[in-house]
Amino acid sequence: MKKNLKELDVLQNLMLLGLIFVTPVFSESPVPVSVDYSGTPLELSDSGKGLSDTGRKVQVFPTAVVTQGKNKWALKLSGAGVRWKTVAVIDVNVYAAANYLDTQLKMDPAQPLKSIAASKAKVMQLTFFRSLTAKEIGEALKSALEKNGVNVKAPHLNQFFGQFEFSVSPGETLTLIGLNTGKDEEEVIALAPSQMIHGKGKGMATDIWKGYFGVPNDSGLEDLKKKLLSAP
Repeated sequence: MKKNLKELDVLQNLMLLGLIFVTPVFSESPVPVSVDYSGTPLELSDSGKGLSDTGRKVQVFPTAVVTQGKNKWALKLSGAGVRWKTVAVIDVNVYAAANYLDTQLKMDPAQPLKSIAASKAKVMQLTFFRSLTAKEIGEALKSALEKNGVNVKAPHLNQFFGQFEFSVSPGETLTLIGLNTGKDEEEVIALAPSQMIHGKGKGMATDIWKGYFGVPNDSGLEDLKKKLLSAP
């Protein structure tokens, strides 16, 4: 017993002297990713809600290409629409959303999450009509995920939402990119104004997309889901 205590003292002294090093664990750095859009765009506008309308217009393109390092994924628009929300007693258009999936994949409107999971790459582009903080965006998305039984306190999701430090102004975009990395593991990259946010975990991208294609959290998301399932 005395020998063990003596050995422990020696180890502690060596560590204090810097002769024994503990290797730190670093989080994996994401490979930079980009999305390029092409084709003849359609227009979505902040209109139809009365006094809150600004008339701002957003262009949505029919195709997109995701590039990460040497990998490229060709995607097509699965649908697009305006997300509105009732604030007090007024309906307000918040952002225009456009969803993209693998070009060879056909979206199943009856089982959209099955199609989402099958798509090796997916993109949700959100272009805002209103100014919002990272907290407002994060809390809204987490609420929608919880509606669908997603544990937002799971380490990989908690770490992902914990990186939200941005804000958006009218006309700015938040792009969510989901990539299947094998063995049910999925990577999610959020391209926000002046910030890239990264996360990885089992079924993570599919879980994030449940906020849009799962059980709607309110009437505005229910209306948006229908439009995201109706490619123009």
